[in-house]
Amino acid sequence: MNSNEFFNNNFFKNDPSELFKDIGKQVYNQFSSSAFPTNIYDTDEAYIVEAELPGVSKEDISLKFEQNILLIKANKKLKNENQKIQLNERSTGELERHFKFDDINKEAITANHAEGVLYVTLPKVIDEDEKATTIAIQ
Repeated sequence: MNSNEFFNNNFFKNDPSELFKDIGKQVYNQFSSSAFPTNIYDTDEAYIVEAELPGVSKEDISLKFEQNILLIKANKKLKNENQKIQLNERSTGELERHFKFDDINKEAITANHAEGVLYVTLPKVIDEDEKATTIAIQ
């Protein structure tokens, strides 16, 4: 078989993306966990956590900071529980993530929830000995 015969095969005449059309969804459904996408930013003053929780109201989210661990729990419910499900690709149930942070001022932690994203700000404890000091030259 020469190379032209190989590439003239029907397999190559079809759109190759059709072969893998649903593979990403299948892999995701097989191996997905009860986690949710999260970004953590490290600034000089604080850590900022952005957790994607679409479809979850703030009443269904709980936050706890204990022993240097931030625990985020969310209960994601089906909106139409009384209807027959034809296709279900969105995770539901208890979602949970935890993240370890050191040197946090736990009394100053704040959180808000807007447009399906949870924002948690964890201010760092700033050691007075580590602050910069201006030294006068004599």
